Amino acid sequence: MRILLDENFPLPLRKEFHGHDCDHVILLGWAGTKNGELLARAEEEGYQVLITFDEGIPQDHDISRRRLAVYVVQPEGQGVANTRALVDQILLALVSCQPGDGRVFTNRKKLRQQE
Repeated sequence: MRILLDENFPLPLRKEFHGHDCDHVILLGWAGTKNGELLARAEEEGYQVLITFDEGIPQDHDISRRRLAVYVVQPEGQGVANTRALVDQILLALVSCQPGDGRVFTNRKKLRQQE
């Protein structure tokens, strides 16, 4: 699976996506690209999933009509360790990932209680 990590996703976690072709917006020189343009560019380059912290992407763009999935990550706190705690869930979801999927991965107590 071709994965694109958004610029807000911790760069060191790129190595956690074993068995996948995983790039990072910063390493590609795409930092600062607006969300709509980023989605279009990612699709053009053949990425199958964009992983981001940006909750606005699925709110502002109709992901269901896209050729890639968008996974929004909402860790309990800041930092690599809090985000790393969600990587196993993301890896599991990648097994059934389909174009147009929009998913949220969180370990925030308040958000989990509302689900």
